[in-house]
Amino acid sequence: MTDYQPILDAAVDIAQRASDIALSHFRKTLLIEMKGDHTPVTVADRKTEEAIRRDLKRTFPSHGIFGEEFGAEFPNAEYVWTVDPIDGTRSFIRGIPAFGTLLGLLHNGEPVVGVMVLPALKETYYAALGTGTLCNGTPVRVSPVSELNKALVSCGDVSCFESTGHMRLLLSLMRKAELVRGYTDCFGHALLLRGSVDAMIDPLVALWDVAPIACLVKEAGGEYFSLDGKGLMEATTFVSCVPALKTQLVE
Repeated sequence: MTDYQPILDAAVDIAQRASDIALSHFRKTLLIEMKGDHTPVTVADRKTEEAIRRDLKRTFPSHGIFGEEFGAEFPNAEYVWTVDPIDGTRSFIRGIPAFGTLLGLLHNGEPVVGVMVLPALKETYYAALGTGTLCNGTPVRVSPVSELNKALVSCGDVSCFESTGHMRLLLSLMRKAELVRGYTDCFGHALLLRGSVDAMIDPLVALWDVAPIACLVKEAGGEYFSLDGKGLMEATTFVSCVPALKTQLVE
C-alpha cells in the first residue's frame, strides 16, 4: 500500500497555514458577494484558496486541483486535490466559529487523504489510508451507539432538506432519533469523528465539501453514503455515521 504519510504531513501544513488567512478575516468587516448558486463568498474565501493552490502547485506539480472558488485544473490527473477554503461561509460571516478549511486528495477518484482545520476552535483533524484519524495529534473514533432511538443526529440546513426533496427524511429522523440538532457544515462531521454525535446528514453538498471528510470518517471507524445512492464523485447528498446506524438510516 502506498505510504501517504509524507503527503498527509504536507497537506496538514498547507491547510493550517491557509486557515490562518481565513482566521485573520474572522469577525472583521467584509464585503460579501453572492455567487450564481446564491451562496456567499468573501475575500477571505478567495485568498485562502489562492494560498492553498499556490502551495499545492509548488509541492505537487503533477497533481490536479478541484476547488470551490477557482474551479478545476487537470481534473483528470491520477491524483486530484479538492479544496474548500472556508466550509461554512455563512457561519464565518456571522461570527460563528463553526467553519473550517478542507483539503482532500483523491487517487483515481478514491479519497486517500483528508484534512479539516477548524481555526477558530484550534482543531485540526487529519487522516490518510491506514493512519487512523487524529485531532491535534490525538486519535479520535466514532461513538459505539447502535440504535437510532439512542442516537444524536446532526443535520445541515433545513432549507436544503426542503429544496432537495428530503423533508420527509428530516421529519422521520426527528421522530425516530433521540435528538436531532443542526450542527452544520464540516463542524457537524467533526463532532461525528470524535464521537459527540452519531450521524451527520448533509442534504446538499459538492465534492470539495465531502472528499476530505470521506477519508476522515473511514479512518475514524465510521461509514458514509449518499441519500441518492450515487458514488462520492457524483453525490449531491452526504451522510456520515457510526457503522451500526447505516442500515437504519438507509431504511
